[in-house]
Amino acid sequence: MKHSSDSSEQQDVEGYLLKQLEIKLGVNFSGNDSLPIELGVKPDAVDLNNKIVVEVYARLGELKGAQLHKVKGDILKLVLIDTKLGGGWRKVLCFASDAAAKYAQGKSWVAEAARTFDIEIVIINLPEDLQQQIKSAQKRQKMVNAV
Repeated sequence: MKHSSDSSEQQDVEGYLLKQLEIKLGVNFSGNDSLPIELGVKPDAVDLNNKIVVEVYARLGELKGAQLHKVKGDILKLVLIDTKLGGGWRKVLCFASDAAAKYAQGKSWVAEAARTFDIEIVIINLPEDLQQQIKSAQKRQKMVNAV
């Protein structure tokens, strides 16, 4: 039995999302996943040849609590990487659902920051089996935070 805070399902789904994003964008994230300079941050995926940097969210449903702060931090991380590496990088936030992506879209200041800093929001819909895997993990993990 998995520990209630185990996130292996999300990590598996993040791998799926990155593979689908590679196909969609026609790029390759394998083999070059580290930045050319040390910045103290590590994005979920990098394609150095095409200057693309990615953060991924394997979440179904709206983001809550610390997840909202993670999106803000990842926007800052993507902008830092772009700036420190000389600009011109394609910055992508990839979500597994429209509901999760909603926070980085719409009328919030976070969505405005994403637009201002040219951060693309990409949604990759999951097949049913992966949706069930994530839903099961989210239900189990929710119980950890319940009071």
